Amino acid sequence: MLIRIRINDRAATVGVLRGLAPLLADIHGQREHLSLLRPQEQLDLLDRFAGVEQQRDAVSAMVRRLRSLDRRLDDLSGNERERVRRIALLRHEASEIATAGLQSDEETELLNQHRRLVNAQSLAIEAAEAVASLEDDSLGRALAAIRRIAEIDDTASPLSEMVEGAAEQAAEALRSLRLYADQVEIDPERLSEVEARIALLGDMKRRWGDTIAEVIAYGERAQAEADRLEQESADGDELSAEAEQLAGDLADAAADLSQRRKRAAVELTDAVSQECEDLRLPNARIEFHFDPVPRSAEERVLPIDEREIGFDQNGIDQVELLVSFNPESPPRPLQRVASGGETARLTLAIKAILGESDVVPLMVFDEIDVGLGGRSGGMIGERLARLGGRRQVLCITHLPQVAARAQDHITVSKTAPDGRTSVEVKMLSEAERIIELAEMLGGPTDANRASATDLLHAAVAT
Repeated sequence: MLIRIRINDRAATVGVLRGLAPLLADIHGQREHLSLLRPQEQLDLLDRFAGVEQQRDAVSAMVRRLRSLDRRLDDLSGNERERVRRIALLRHEASEIATAGLQSDEETELLNQHRRLVNAQSLAIEAAEAVASLEDDSLGRALAAIRRIAEIDDTASPLSEMVEGAAEQAAEALRSLRLYADQVEIDPERLSEVEARIALLGDMKRRWGDTIAEVIAYGERAQAEADRLEQESADGDELSAEAEQLAGDLADAAADLSQRRKRAAVELTDAVSQECEDLRLPNARIEFHFDPVPRSAEERVLPIDEREIGFDQNGIDQVELLVSFNPESPPRPLQRVASGGETARLTLAIKAILGESDVVPLMVFDEIDVGLGGRSGGMIGERLARLGGRRQVLCITHLPQVAARAQDHITVSKTAPDGRTSVEVKMLSEAERIIELAEMLGGPTDANRASATDLLHAAVAT
């Protein structure tokens, strides 16, 4: 099925429509009166009547923030000793690595130095022998002989050039060898220093990485983590101060919210009691019972009026609606004393009171009379009719006693003439209203039509 949604002649989505719906209509669904048995629903209704929903939302936001701060503080305080130990270890490791003054490429150079120092005597002997061999001047004598040959045989000239080049290279090599031989020194003290440094690098690699570069990187990470942990300790002081300030603000806001609720509870119970008289519940007594939220040993409490009070996302109040429908019985929790019909009428009374102050232009009641008999249905129909005099009321019902009270009647039916289901909505004429009410009374008999006519005439008369 293709559904097109337009708001003010502009295309809209289901999500937008769903968001606007609470501003356009107050919808009371099937068996919703049973939700009035839940304490949370009772508190919601009281807050709605008191007009403190935004204030409660603000309190809820403060509660969430405070609990988040407390969890973070618990984590910090629970790990304080471990954090101090960890910081000390990280600082020591970072300092040890920094003091070593490591270079990522120094290990290769140290190993080369170590080989030269360990073999210094052999290197000196070999270098001296190489120098002596090159100083023999055998190439010089060979070059002189080849030049004499070339003077006689031109074909030997290339040989002269080759030997001359070799002699020059040998002379260069001799100079380099002499420099090398001069640099080779037997230095046991330097050898000890190099071996100690190599041992230090090996120890650091065993502890912190496979290479010197990894050791250096670990030192940097250790320093950064130590800084972070120390900052957490500093943050803990700030978080604690913030939590204390927030707890004080929450205590003030929750106490004010509680006072507003208690004042509104008196006004609401008086108004609902009057409504109950109109709904044939003349002996109804209604009151809201307030209890403080139970304290939790694991959670913070709020200091209010020199007392320590528990709290939850709704503030500091646990509210329960107490009612009595018999003059000799004290008010008790609603779910223990009310029948289905009494609960439905009480819900309607509260809805009617809320409807007086709400700005929502449309109230929708979807089978508020489900499960009720004709007598209770008639009472509800009367009250809905009066409520409809102040705002638009749309009621979906299968009780003729309720339907007869409406100013206009609409039938909704499904048809599938060509195999495709369609929904038809039809405004009924006066004659059609009588026929439809007769059907609701049991069928299109003359007696039922007469009863339907009487219901309509009675509704007009009242």
